[in-house]
Amino acid sequence: MTEPFLIILGSGMLVAAASGLVGSFLILRRMSLLSDALSHVALPGIALGVVLRFTPLWGGLAALFIGVILIWLIETKTKLATESVTGVLFVTALAAGALLIPEHELLEAFFGSVEKITLQQIAFQTLIAIAIISVALKFLKPLTLFSVAPDLSISVKVSPVKMQLLLLVLIALTISVGISFVGVLLISALSIIPAATARNLAWNYRSFLAFSVALAIVSLAGGLLVAQRYAVTPGIATVLIAASFFAVSLFWKK
Repeated sequence: MTEPFLIILGSGMLVAAASGLVGSFLILRRMSLLSDALSHVALPGIALGVVLRFTPLWGGLAALFIGVILIWLIETKTKLATESVTGVLFVTALAAGALLIPEHELLEAFFGSVEKITLQQIAFQTLIAIAIISVALKFLKPLTLFSVAPDLSISVKVSPVKMQLLLLVLIALTISVGISFVGVLLISALSIIPAATARNLAWNYRSFLAFSVALAIVSLAGGLLVAQRYAVTPGIATVLIAASFFAVSLFWKK
């Protein structure tokens, strides 16, 4: 393995750890499809990056933050469910992104490619992944309480509105740094499948978090290694590995 690949692998493992941690909140909150829908919001930003020749990562990140703010504002103003608002933005962004992005770049955006990741992107992705993990651990108790019992969280002075915004921001950041590895279509799998598998394997909350993070790391690392050796994209390999763990977990007896 070359040194650049090892650097990408190390950065990817941190991104995977962040994805697994954030995914655990989504499973507890029963919002597992939110990250899938929200990931497509990044597509117009990525498309603009390709067309205007600036780093697609910045465009995707900007599009995600605009999407998160719109979802949060519309949800609080109209009382529509998060899934409903996200669904509207999801199909709109997907259509706009598919219209803007060149056809030959579409598959790369959908399924990821590590070949074009620069050292600057790796450094940015690594720092953001560390920030996601740090913030998630700092607000672990209120995020967990909000995810499990949002009504109860009010009684202990945890604001559901603020926690919802924080969770949306964490999801957006996780998606933005993971797209390079697994693509727009499959990024949600890096959060959801390991966390769902962990739910089947865990015997308490701590083990649930540990399994979720560990399985995400192993899945992405395995996907990158398989992609380097065989003619398959990292995103597809990562998802198939994660799905294999999930299939095995169905037969696990606690």
